[in-house]
Amino acid sequence: MLDYIITIKPSTSIRLDKALAEFTPLSRRRIRQAIDDGGVYINNQRCRTAGRMLKGREKLRILTLDEEVLIPFVGEEQLLWQQNGLYLIHKRSGQYAQEALHRSKGTLPDELARFLAIPPLRAKYLRPVHRLDRGTSGLMLFSEHPAQLQHLQQHWHSHVQKRYLAWVSPAPSWDEQNIELAISKQRDTLGRYHTDPENGPLSRACSTTAMVRQRLEDRALLELIPHTGRTHQLRVHLQALGCPILGDSRYGGKRHSRLMLHAYALKIHTPALPETMEWTAEPEGDWL
Repeated sequence: MLDYIITIKPSTSIRLDKALAEFTPLSRRRIRQAIDDGGVYINNQRCRTAGRMLKGREKLRILTLDEEVLIPFVGEEQLLWQQNGLYLIHKRSGQYAQEALHRSKGTLPDELARFLAIPPLRAKYLRPVHRLDRGTSGLMLFSEHPAQLQHLQQHWHSHVQKRYLAWVSPAPSWDEQNIELAISKQRDTLGRYHTDPENGPLSRACSTTAMVRQRLEDRALLELIPHTGRTHQLRVHLQALGCPILGDSRYGGKRHSRLMLHAYALKIHTPALPETMEWTAEPEGDWL
């Protein structure tokens, strides 16, 4: 990731793209691409207008990622259900579930809005109800109404059940395990969370049920039920038990073509939704 921060001198009149070309080693073509992707900011506000005139004293920031490969959104295949501004997506591994710092274009909210031809004034409210890491595939719900989104998120942990599948290696010795390991709120310098056996003041209680569904040589397919919703919870818990997820290089997993974690079942009870709804989605073709 390339990240440049520039402060424009007072009383300077210059186009945004020209200023970035003058004060960074990036080519005009790359700068325009970063602007179009949503990776350029003026005074901490995203700007997607290359010809925007600067007047001086602005703080610019440009972020771009070398050779980034985006996984295309195929609406006809990935949009599984829609109703009253809610959209259920079968996310593919590698797709951005939400805007990233270096891009808004090409993310699922952007691609979904384009596919459904949602007008810009409505599309700006399209948000994921819950999060999946970029490498994780599976069921993901979006809402385009702020009040609806707030209502769902208020009931998410108490009225929603999720199940995941994960290939891990090495295979665990146990067949079923209830994992009750607190996770620290703080990340380390590599962006990783860690379990906190001492349950210190910066830890949060976390609970996961893990069951072996299949064994294959040194690997095992696990079914995972998170009872809490901490960031990276499943990845951290499995690493702590010595059986990290395949493809999860951040948490010690062996090299693989993708992160082998899939959100395959989602059940939402009333009153989160007017009626209880349940969906399942099998993993993609690149699943072991």
